[in-house]
Amino acid sequence: MTLDDLKESAVMALSTLRANKLRSSLTILGVSVGVLTVLSMVSIIQGLNKTFAEQIESLGSNTIFINKFNPSFSPQKTQEELQRKELTVEDAEAIRNESESIASVAPFYRKLSETVRLKDKQTETPIIFGVTPEYNFTLSQYVADGRFISEVDMSERRNVAVLGRDVVKALFPEYADPIGERIKVGGNVFRIIGVMEDQGTFFGQSRDNTVFLPITTFEKYYPEVIFPDFVFVIIVRPTTRAEVPNAMAEIKEILRRRRQVPMGEPDSFGISSQDALLDIYNQLTSATYLVLTAISAVALMIGGIGVMNIMLVSVTERTKEIGIRKAVGATRISIMSQFLIEAVVLTGIGGIIGLVIGEILSILINTYSPLPAFIPVWAILLGLIVSAGIGIIFGLYPAWKASSLDPIEALRFE
Repeated sequence: MTLDDLKESAVMALSTLRANKLRSSLTILGVSVGVLTVLSMVSIIQGLNKTFAEQIESLGSNTIFINKFNPSFSPQKTQEELQRKELTVEDAEAIRNESESIASVAPFYRKLSETVRLKDKQTETPIIFGVTPEYNFTLSQYVADGRFISEVDMSERRNVAVLGRDVVKALFPEYADPIGERIKVGGNVFRIIGVMEDQGTFFGQSRDNTVFLPITTFEKYYPEVIFPDFVFVIIVRPTTRAEVPNAMAEIKEILRRRRQVPMGEPDSFGISSQDALLDIYNQLTSATYLVLTAISAVALMIGGIGVMNIMLVSVTERTKEIGIRKAVGATRISIMSQFLIEAVVLTGIGGIIGLVIGEILSILINTYSPLPAFIPVWAILLGLIVSAGIGIIFGLYPAWKASSLDPIEALRFE
């Protein structure tokens, strides 16, 4: 089939579509809905993936997280995990001294929802952290005003605190300088020595609603670590991102030896990196993505069935036309190509309309809903390819049926 034949078939297909505007519009609408469904699913999935990756990245570009629980996003812990021995500051010191692939180690305690008071003002939602001076470098979180926890603060177990921005806003009037002021944290008096930079949110939870204390002072006032209100975590920053696997292997060996885990037995602690957390996330969401993909496939199939139905009707209506074309020398290939091109044009227009509406919908979702939405370039190209593919797949049988008509019988058709 020559290029001229292809052009002639395309012109005839477009003429037929213009002659049947209502029928063509309804077919286009069905394909548009199918492509829109696919694009909506892809945009939400990609938006969630992008948001999750950014949230994990915000914890530090190459950080390693260690605590006594296995890596998981579920708040439910097994009885075996709950009965494990807690990690300790001494474990963190051993990692710092024995591992050759790390740049810093930051053990910390976290306590949920402690009351913080200043005179007649108070807030009951801040998260209290007991940290070491290496915390800010390890997690790349620094003070904006004042200073951070020092070695002297730790050795003397001083009652000093560094506040997050949300706590400052809750307790102090605008433009007030909190440095040097005294607040009560859980009924104990602390002097404010610094204010942290804005940290933003982590999965919808503010990272600025925090109070940082020296880890030794935290242990003085909160001697027991009881999950879930209290958690002890060790954060490790390897020398480079490339050293993450080596650092994790070294940490495992150190902790297994210190915790006397027999050879062949599973770890009695959890260790994870950004990549490991992303793997866990992908495992948790794979079933959801499968369901969304199935829904999208059903929507596309419905659109394709509509295309096939309309094309079969078109073949029946144009039976005499097909007979005349065959009588004057039209080949089966030219007849088939005309109907295939007609189907592809229908679905292609529907795909473009679906893409435009999908892009608008993505913007609206990002603006007016908590769900993130992101449409990558490959998804747009995929939408166009899929819409054209629907035309070919579901238009193939009607096109074959048209090309197989006997010209004598077709000319006698009424």
